[in-house]
Amino acid sequence: MSLVPTETQFPSVLVVIVNYRTSQLTVDCLQSLEDEVEKFPSIKVVVVDNLSGDNSVEQIQSAIADKNWQSWVSLVPADQNGGYSYGNNVAIRPALASKNPPDYVLLLNPDTVIRPNAIASLVEFMEAHPQAGIAGSRLEDPDGTPQRSAFRFPTIWSELDGGLSLGLVTKLLEKWVVAPPVSNVNCRTEWVAGASMIIRRDVFKTVGLMDEGYFLYFEEVDFCLQSDRQGWEGWYVPESRVVHLVGQSSGVTTPTTQPKRLPKYWFESRQRYFVKNHGWWYGLMADTFWLSGYLLWLVRSRIQQKPYHDSPQRLQDFWANSLWMQAYAKLKQAIQKTFKQNSAIAPSETKSFSQKAELTLWQQIQEDWIAHERDWTRSGFRAVAVQRFGVWRMTIEPKLLRGPLSVVYRFFYRFVRNVYGIELPYTVKLGRRVIFEHQHGIVIHGGCVIGDDCIIRQGVTLGNRFLDRPFDAPQLGKRVNIGAGAKILGKVQLGDDVNIGANAVVLCDVEAGKTAVGIPAKVIHSSVPKDS
Repeated sequence: MSLVPTETQFPSVLVVIVNYRTSQLTVDCLQSLEDEVEKFPSIKVVVVDNLSGDNSVEQIQSAIADKNWQSWVSLVPADQNGGYSYGNNVAIRPALASKNPPDYVLLLNPDTVIRPNAIASLVEFMEAHPQAGIAGSRLEDPDGTPQRSAFRFPTIWSELDGGLSLGLVTKLLEKWVVAPPVSNVNCRTEWVAGASMIIRRDVFKTVGLMDEGYFLYFEEVDFCLQSDRQGWEGWYVPESRVVHLVGQSSGVTTPTTQPKRLPKYWFESRQRYFVKNHGWWYGLMADTFWLSGYLLWLVRSRIQQKPYHDSPQRLQDFWANSLWMQAYAKLKQAIQKTFKQNSAIAPSETKSFSQKAELTLWQQIQEDWIAHERDWTRSGFRAVAVQRFGVWRMTIEPKLLRGPLSVVYRFFYRFVRNVYGIELPYTVKLGRRVIFEHQHGIVIHGGCVIGDDCIIRQGVTLGNRFLDRPFDAPQLGKRVNIGAGAKILGKVQLGDDVNIGANAVVLCDVEAGKTAVGIPAKVIHSSVPKDS
């Protein structure tokens, strides 16, 4: 016995159709909805035209007027072609914010034709299963042949299977295959095709609207995943039958014609899905698994002389839009920016310590080289160069590219520390033109701020006096000259042009123009006028 609600009991349903230069298909879709709406007037339809730029708006509006559909169809011209999610949100957003929001939202492609009771069957199922957040129709060809429209979420294993296309591997990875065989009965599924997908209103309350970062493809996969993570169930309802003229709206996947080259936005949407939901590393692995499988398939097809039915330039386009190429481009850009020489390097004595960030790594090392009398063999210059490199590699994104640079940095850091006795980690904020005059026995702990034009001599210890005060680290101003054997402990502020005498132990602030001498250091006024 049918549980289809009566007209008076039928919940409110908002059907959203996004049109882009498919006006005749949209009109045909609306025609197929006419009988359904006559039986259940609580069904309303909104057609969003995604700035088609042709005569779509006029044709659809004319059809609505000629067929007297004004009571249940409204046309909304969007001000931009923001993609599938954007177009749906144009209709869904105001509907949910209205005084009487719909109980359900049905996303419907313009290249579909509704079979009798298709919407009623979906609503009946949703009413009987309150935990169901999303349900999809059985999509079929005009002759009734079912299409696969209930899927599993993509994983690295499904990417390997998709690239390799080998029956044995597909069998081994059966539980990860994205498109399982078509079911003839209601069944749980992870995601359904957005060509006919009904969504409970409460799902939008927990998930939000569709992600407009997707232009086309993967947006319904992402939305179903967010719904699943919020505890909503996904279902496939084959009693709801919808004819889907595959690829007619997008023009990409048409089974009766030669496959077309995949557009760039397909690859961008796929990449967004993996990185957004699983992280950058997972996305990189997904690219690697698909590329590995596809390369093996190409070798196998060449050996077995199999015909090529894939989209043109699939491998080249996939590689060009992969995260590997994105990572390479970022690394190349970072290297070019870093080693771009600026012929007008004339550091002014009046520049502040904070301005050093404007210099590239190459420019800083050039200054250090000049400060060390253009002698690259000096241990002090090598120590500073390694420190600069360690700071720079922390600016590289993504972290994947930073890994090899970190290995190089750690090697040279240990070399400088063990061979020259200079321990200068990248955590030290180093000013410009800092000179290390002697090797061995120099220890500068993290947290220090060393100003411009410092001279650091042998036996210096800069650190923290109190173990329970990790942020009480010394800060050295400009043109500080630190003598051999000095120990600067605690949160000591050293002003400009300070001169620290040999074997000094500084335990208090030293103001500008003063000299600290003795053990422990005594603060006395400088006999040399500040202006001299």
